[in-house]
Amino acid sequence: MTDETAPYKVDQETAEAEFDRFIDANEIDADERDMDAEDLQFFRKQKRKLLRALQDGSLTIDESGCPEYTPQLAESASPGPLKFRPRSGASLMASDAKKPNHLAAKTYAMMADMTQREPKVFARLVGRDIKICEAIFGFLMD
Repeated sequence: MTDETAPYKVDQETAEAEFDRFIDANEIDADERDMDAEDLQFFRKQKRKLLRALQDGSLTIDESGCPEYTPQLAESASPGPLKFRPRSGASLMASDAKKPNHLAAKTYAMMADMTQREPKVFARLVGRDIKICEAIFGFLMD
């Protein structure tokens, strides 16, 4: 029998506690009782992504509940750690200059505002790295 937690820096219980702290600090509605089947499936999928990143140490939650993700893939042209701050009116307004059907551009503009980075940082992320950033964004936009 192999130890499935061996490659992780953080155990499952600690990762769950950190995720809960992130949820609470950002006043995210995570009450699964209020979710329909589709929303519940999506919520759990996004949560699993963040839990794995918390466990492997690529995602941390600071003392005020802000998530900081460090891209892991060489193909991502890593910009270094990306600290997500809570959304603000400016975050939402960042997407106003984008065309209505350019949803990725709107999303990356808002993510850029929330991390104080350029949108091209997110355009250069690939695979797991962009998926985790999008999951963080999704939770913060709740």
